[in-house]
Amino acid sequence: MRKILYSTLLTALATPVLAQGLSVTSEHRPNEHTIACLEAPTRDCAFTAALQTVIGEEFGIERAKVLIGVARAMIETGQTDQARQTLMMALDEARSVRLTLVTQEKITEISPLLARAGDVAGALALADELQNDSIKDTVLTRIAEEAITAGQVADARVTLSQLNNQAKAFWRELTLLARAPRQSLATVDLAGLEAEVRGKTRPDQRYRGLIQVAIIADRMGRPGERNAYIAEADEMFSGVVGIASRAEVASQRARNMFDAGMDDAFVSASYDLALLHGSRLKNTTAQANFAEQIGVIEAARGDLDSALGRLDFFIEVDAKAHYLASLRSPTNQGILAAQFREALNEIAELQGAYERDLVRLALLEGALGNADLYLVRHIVEAMEDDDNQALALALMAPLLD
Repeated sequence: MRKILYSTLLTALATPVLAQGLSVTSEHRPNEHTIACLEAPTRDCAFTAALQTVIGEEFGIERAKVLIGVARAMIETGQTDQARQTLMMALDEARSVRLTLVTQEKITEISPLLARAGDVAGALALADELQNDSIKDTVLTRIAEEAITAGQVADARVTLSQLNNQAKAFWRELTLLARAPRQSLATVDLAGLEAEVRGKTRPDQRYRGLIQVAIIADRMGRPGERNAYIAEADEMFSGVVGIASRAEVASQRARNMFDAGMDDAFVSASYDLALLHGSRLKNTTAQANFAEQIGVIEAARGDLDSALGRLDFFIEVDAKAHYLASLRSPTNQGILAAQFREALNEIAELQGAYERDLVRLALLEGALGNADLYLVRHIVEAMEDDDNQALALALMAPLLD
């Protein structure tokens, strides 16, 4: 079914919409395809409804948006070849708008997904079209993250070498190596990383760097060096000046160890250190930044009350949604889902249907990350724009049979 529709999509996108005899939804309300699928959702109908929405859409920017979502879902369901084709179709649609800003924005989404689909070279070539150095660095970092996840350390390093900000590139390399698959770290020059860290002049940077090198040593199976680096960092901590700086480096330490999957004893000790210094923060923005590092740890370890209590530091609804979306709770999903539904009620108070949908899409990422199909479906059903609902439905597909 999807193969037939996919072929139809290729033909349809080569033909102007008005010549296709297809109806175009002018009010951008959910269409009959997505509504019908949501009555009894399956993976097949999710893909089909999304592609039917693309065929019936008048604007290239909206077509591109849904196609990117379809491609992402295809990657997650093992259809990498079709995903790459779909991403190229999305790029063509973005270019058809003939607005540089639109094309550039879509490249920031398409390029990392190309890397996730196994085409790092294509991703880099596309990223090279980006004109803003800061945006380009962000996209290159995301490509490097995809390469690291796939265990391609060399590709990640080549990617990071292209960043305009090489100081930023070094710190991203440390962070990514600390999360790389263990078997991919055999050729990493730990001594070289250590030497570069020791060349930093600021105490907070040397502390942060030594902790990262310790994590990499742990992943490389070198516990002696790991312990030595951590001990040296502990002695150096007193040189980090300021309440905010100490809370920041301590929370980063705990989060980095957690993300790297280190033994819980190390995570717990670092978490306790972070709490000690985080409790001294008074500024709301600093407390929100602290929550973004620590809340994920608390939720994953079963202390959901503490993680959700940190919602008070987020004032805007979209900030709350992004924080909630970062939480993963394997044991208290009912409580977390209730908080998601409360956030959905807050979102409903925002002005503008499209703006409401953007925040819902952010919340959807958290529901997807928790693999909570009931909650995902609830969020998808709440979408008000046809293209946004089609995008959300496509992202839902990997959870469906």
